Amino acid sequence: MSLLEDRYRLTLRLLLPRAYRAGREDEMVAAFLEGSAGLTDEHNARPRWSEIASVAALGVRVRLGGPGAPPRYLLWGRVVRQVAVFGLFYHAMMGVVGLADFRQWAMGDPIDVLFEVGGLLWFAAYAVLLRGGAGLAKILAGVALVFVLAVVWRDPLSAALTLPLYAVPVFALAAGFHRDAPKPRSRWALVALPAVLGVPAWVALETVGKASLAPKIDLSVWSLVWPWLDPVGLACLALLGATVVHLAWGARRSPFHSLALAVLAVPILIARVHYLLFQGTDPITQTMTAVQAGQCVALALGAVALIALGARAVPASP
Repeated sequence: MSLLEDRYRLTLRLLLPRAYRAGREDEMVAAFLEGSAGLTDEHNARPRWSEIASVAALGVRVRLGGPGAPPRYLLWGRVVRQVAVFGLFYHAMMGVVGLADFRQWAMGDPIDVLFEVGGLLWFAAYAVLLRGGAGLAKILAGVALVFVLAVVWRDPLSAALTLPLYAVPVFALAAGFHRDAPKPRSRWALVALPAVLGVPAWVALETVGKASLAPKIDLSVWSLVWPWLDPVGLACLALLGATVVHLAWGARRSPFHSLALAVLAVPILIARVHYLLFQGTDPITQTMTAVQAGQCVALALGAVALIALGARAVPASP
């Protein structure tokens, strides 16, 4: 065995599952060696970066439900794709909420207005994805993520703790909807669902916001409500509601939904920690901090329950 062949085999062992390599390793190594004809050990030859990248991409496709993948990898592929769909759905809905508040467009800071424009891109990415255009959806979601970066970069700590909430669905979209993945085809009702829910959500937020300015408002009561009304609080509320509904009715029928919801709990927990780092000493702030801590506990317990249910349906490793 030549040095180059040994390095090719090492690359395949590092990047490809054993079950996939079992019947293909020799053929793949022979193809690589044929493309590197003329190189000997004296040249200290190594696999080209393009070859390593192609093998790495193949490894991702196989592990996320590519052709010939065992049932375990097919399940993980569905989980990652569902993470992308759920994440884009939430950001699309919040984009509709931001669009409904026209004051942000007319009077807001230019950077904040850029963030609201990004909300339209989230909605477009979600709609295009559900109609089968995964490639265009990746571009739209990537641009929307850049808009988010333009807003949060002003506070490095905030960026580190809130960015995963936006980045995880984009990475799941890029990895899960690879060229061998099945293309989603959903009804227009699901495409329009973020708008159907986003407008009432905006009305509710506006109503609650105006009520909080009433002269006789009891701030001790509203301190229990406010932590649920910021973007992270709404994400907590949405995920906890979805968790309860799923555990009650859908856990046995769709275990990949359980694991997808558990994955999404992680970036929401990280984002909520951002607010827990800034605790005040006044009673109102302490109450809000207690509510936010309770949200973290509820998310963690829900994620554990989801993982326990979803793990039962994960097939054995090939």
